[in-house]
Amino acid sequence: MKSLRYLFFFLLILFALLISGCGVNPITADPTPALFAPPVEGENSAPPLETSVEEIIIEKNTPTGVCVRDEAKEVLDCFDVDSKPLSTVQVPGIGSIDPQGLHLAGPLGTGKTPPPVIYFSWEPDQALLVSKNGVVEPLRKTNSFLAMAGAAGKPVLAFSEMDFENNIPHSYLFAGTLKTLETSVSFFDLKDALTGMALMPVGVEAVGEQPLKIWYTHTAWGIGGEDLVYPINRGLYVFDLATGQNTQVLGSERNFQGLSPDNTQAGSINFNFKEDNSMRVTDLLSGHMVNFPLNPSSNRGAGYAVFSIDGKYAAWLEASGSMITEPPNFQTRVRVGDIAAGTVLQEVDSAMASQVLSWDRISSMRPIGWLNTQTLVIEVHGNAWNTAALIKYDIFSGSLAVICHGSFAGFSYP
Repeated sequence: MKSLRYLFFFLLILFALLISGCGVNPITADPTPALFAPPVEGENSAPPLETSVEEIIIEKNTPTGVCVRDEAKEVLDCFDVDSKPLSTVQVPGIGSIDPQGLHLAGPLGTGKTPPPVIYFSWEPDQALLVSKNGVVEPLRKTNSFLAMAGAAGKPVLAFSEMDFENNIPHSYLFAGTLKTLETSVSFFDLKDALTGMALMPVGVEAVGEQPLKIWYTHTAWGIGGEDLVYPINRGLYVFDLATGQNTQVLGSERNFQGLSPDNTQAGSINFNFKEDNSMRVTDLLSGHMVNFPLNPSSNRGAGYAVFSIDGKYAAWLEASGSMITEPPNFQTRVRVGDIAAGTVLQEVDSAMASQVLSWDRISSMRPIGWLNTQTLVIEVHGNAWNTAALIKYDIFSGSLAVICHGSFAGFSYP
């Protein structure tokens, strides 16, 4: 009987130790799968436990401002969301006003030192240059440079270049960081004798400061014209640098027109211009598609899709008329759609943009991105192409306001 009493007391003590946490941790089943935690990039950068993955992604992809190019001075002027100056960066010899020729390779915010800027130049040689604290240095020489795309606020990017072999375009994709781009070699190439298209990067996913996945499309290189409204692209692909796997995520029958900030949604139109050219949004994970019918007057179709930071809304350009008739009758309108509902919420036409800018005439405009989950940024050109400005549109209140003057060069990120 006494031995049973001692055994009883022993079990009580053991049970108390188990639940006290004194060096013993009971393991319980987790009913939900563990979420992927982003890599730690700094001593204090780990997000609080209560922050959701969606909130982390939204914060990472929310710009601190926009940068525009002053062609006369060869500088970038960057402004915050309230139009206050953030920074001015020297970019001597910059080869194009197209944002596909430039990448801000680091964060930029109020009171912060401007990040390095990587950009393409034609002179004295075709090359990628980097501007750091006002000092410009060559990064690497290129062949016929085509385009670049970078990870938001990071020194990580991909670019493409091409040459001709027996009149057949042969294009190459490269990826790397500010430290490795000088010696990086092509990870993928395309020799397209059938359609004559070239590789163009459109999105980069990075882990820490290393490129992981590169999104790209096939683009019609060297095709232009005074009356060409939208870029001519074909399909969308993603290349996983870790595994070497190359996957087509949008069919070749689609003319790719834009990728969401989290790389999960794509905007496209029919590659056959004789078919319906309304804007389609495709969920690249589920395959679900939403079509937004054209405004009845938009006889030139749709293009240039950009997605809100939370992925709930898409904005795109629709056009009518011609840019080369006399007098020109070309008209543009930017439309905003609710992706889940499949309905058009708002429109901004040329007359609205002209009024907020106090310009006599708008020759063209297009959406170029979002400042947050509800504020769209539109680039507007006046009667002369080098007369340009950025305006912002609140899709809920319908208010329009000028951000700054200049041609869009890119967004800055925290």
